[in-house]
Amino acid sequence: MKNFINVVRKSGPIKTRKQEVVAPSMVDAMGNLTLWSLMDHLNKVRHERISALKLDNTWKEQLLNMQVKMYANAALGDALTIESCFVQRDKKSVDLKVYVSKLKKGQPAKRVCKAVYTVSITRK
Repeated sequence: MKNFINVVRKSGPIKTRKQEVVAPSMVDAMGNLTLWSLMDHLNKVRHERISALKLDNTWKEQLLNMQVKMYANAALGDALTIESCFVQRDKKSVDLKVYVSKLKKGQPAKRVCKAVYTVSITRK
């Protein structure tokens, strides 16, 4: 695989965006979004994006690093926007950046967290 970012470009969009609403199963007793629920959604986005690459059986994905920065918390009923994009790191690895923001009508979006996954593709 000469250049991983070219594979990403050919397999689908570089950026994606989806909406989620904070459900009762995602919050704690105080009504705030739990870290575990947030991490489940972030990992789900990562798996969807990597599986969309349609890699054949000779290649495997390896997670090299993960960084998460929390900025604010979301509460029950908040509308979350989860945006993800691939950014080239070198020829065989990319950063998958995932941004989570909460939206309220009539107000600007407020960032909830930012996660950066460094993903490498290697031979099996």
